[in-house]
Amino acid sequence: MLNSNIVARIATYALIYEVSLSPKPGLVSLIDRGAHKDMDYIDFFKSALVLHDYFKIAYELGEKSDGEDYDELRNFGIIYEKKMKDATGGANTHKGVIFSLGLIVYATAIEIRKEKFSFEKITSRVAYLNRGITRELNKKNATSHGEKNYKKYGSKGIREEAEDGFSRVLLGLDLLKKIEKETNLDCALNGTLFYFMSFVEDSNIIKRGGLEGLEFLKETSGYVLKNKLYENEDGMREIQKINEEYKRRNLSPGGCADFLILTLYFYLLEGNIDWL
Repeated sequence: MLNSNIVARIATYALIYEVSLSPKPGLVSLIDRGAHKDMDYIDFFKSALVLHDYFKIAYELGEKSDGEDYDELRNFGIIYEKKMKDATGGANTHKGVIFSLGLIVYATAIEIRKEKFSFEKITSRVAYLNRGITRELNKKNATSHGEKNYKKYGSKGIREEAEDGFSRVLLGLDLLKKIEKETNLDCALNGTLFYFMSFVEDSNIIKRGGLEGLEFLKETSGYVLKNKLYENEDGMREIQKINEEYKRRNLSPGGCADFLILTLYFYLLEGNIDWL
């Protein structure tokens, strides 16, 4: 039976699995800082441990929630964003995941107690909780990176994904399991990351490289997916070369990495629910 301790552990594992994966394009890994000078693997590890308690709280809040809003969760998100930065010396390791995975954990607790539970019910609940959230982008003064990207490029970023309940993560889950059957989990995670890179409007890429950076993201992910470079050692060496180019261009698809974390959460959750 699921409880807040199990779910918090699963969510924390998802964070650690993602940062431990290598090679990745421009992202922090166990052996590489990627395009980041202000953070490394240890920062991500410390951040994941700090956020364990946040995910436990998120699940417990969901158990008590009527499923109409997540105001209290937002407040804890602000608290734990500060705790994360205190642990990492100010580095923004998991800000996006505090929002996205916190919501999914919260929605898991809401939906698990109902009949005919499914992962689709979780994403539908997240969509319902975020109904109309993209309207926040219309305010006159843009302060966040997402708001600035919308003003400059028209990209709705993570708010649009939240309004859709992060439902495309479940497509990534299907792909992850398919590739894993043919190879192994590491290859499957790498392939799934590039899958997300092929369509996610990554706000971190846009912030660092504009629309040109986003085009490079699509170009490189298309090449990797077409040639299935994630399936063998020669392909992984090519991916490492792509990583070097991302570092040279100062590009890091952090939003896509967050999608991989959400996928890992569902992947690990699947093994801990009796009905599956």
